[in-house]
Amino acid sequence: MSAKDFSSLVDPVLVLCILAALIATIRICAKDAIRRGKSPWLVTLLVIVFFPLGLLVWLAFRPKIVEPADSKKKFKLEDFRAQ
Repeated sequence: MSAKDFSSLVDPVLVLCILAALIATIRICAKDAIRRGKSPWLVTLLVIVFFPLGLLVWLAFRPKIVEPADSKKKFKLEDFRAQ
C-alpha cells in the first residue's frame, strides 16, 4: 500500500469521525436542554451556528436541572423521624 492510497483512505475516515463527533455533541446538548427545561431546538441551533463557541456558552450558562412535576423526592428516614 503506497502513501497515496493511505492518504485517500484517511481523508474520508477523518471527515466521518468529525461528523460523528458533531452529531453526538448535538444530541447530548439537546437531551441536556430537555432535562433543564429549555428548548432543544434553540440550544441545537446555538451549538451548530456558533460552534465551538456556542457549545462553550451553553456549558457555561446552562440552568439547573428541572425535576418533572410528577416525580417525588427520594424517601429519607430523617424527614419522618419523631424528635
